[in-house]
Amino acid sequence: MKYLTIDTTTKMTALALGQDGRLVGEGFLNTGKTHSERLIPMLDQLLNAADWKPMDLDFIGAVRGPGSFTGIRIGIATAQGLAQVLNIPLVGITSLDTLAWAGKGRPEETVVILDARKNEWYYARYIWREGRECLDGPKAVTPEALTVKLKELQKPCFFVGDAVTGARQFLEEQLGSQAVLLSEYQYLPRGAYAACEVWEQWKARCFDGNFQALEPIYIRLSEAETNYLKKQGIMQ
Repeated sequence: MKYLTIDTTTKMTALALGQDGRLVGEGFLNTGKTHSERLIPMLDQLLNAADWKPMDLDFIGAVRGPGSFTGIRIGIATAQGLAQVLNIPLVGITSLDTLAWAGKGRPEETVVILDARKNEWYYARYIWREGRECLDGPKAVTPEALTVKLKELQKPCFFVGDAVTGARQFLEEQLGSQAVLLSEYQYLPRGAYAACEVWEQWKARCFDGNFQALEPIYIRLSEAETNYLKKQGIMQ
């Protein structure tokens, strides 16, 4: 089975090609350009490099959130458009579960933090034993509340996710040696992580070969939705 994965939930554009659980190719860009500018050219280059054509794909995996509201919509729309044209299934995965693969094989608990803006992180905490187990989350939390909670656990935590870059000093100050912080390439969203997660989901589920729509995962309301509800008097 040949498959493509698309992750545009953060500022990074991360693509991957896989075949029967084996990583064939990976694309990663962290240039600051919008996903709409780089996603299709990057996908075309990756397919050409692997000597694959779109019709070679058996299914497509898309990371559907949480993360950037605009990025999520771009990734899902691209995946659904391709799946409809090719008449192949879609597999939806979450950004937090996907990034947990960065901690596979490590002894620490894996803490995924993604930038949710408004002084919040999208967060989930995992441990790898026989397989992956989610210990807490997914949820939106403030950095202060999360570090207080983690400090009480008194366990080393391997941090992954796009929020780590800007939070390194804060995490070191709050958690000391309890915070395991590695090089950037090890904790940012990568196509390889999505390829692992999609293959696990594919093996665990049954598909009939028909196109499937994907629903985004936002965790919290968008700013536009919040403002609308405030105008309606539904929210304070």
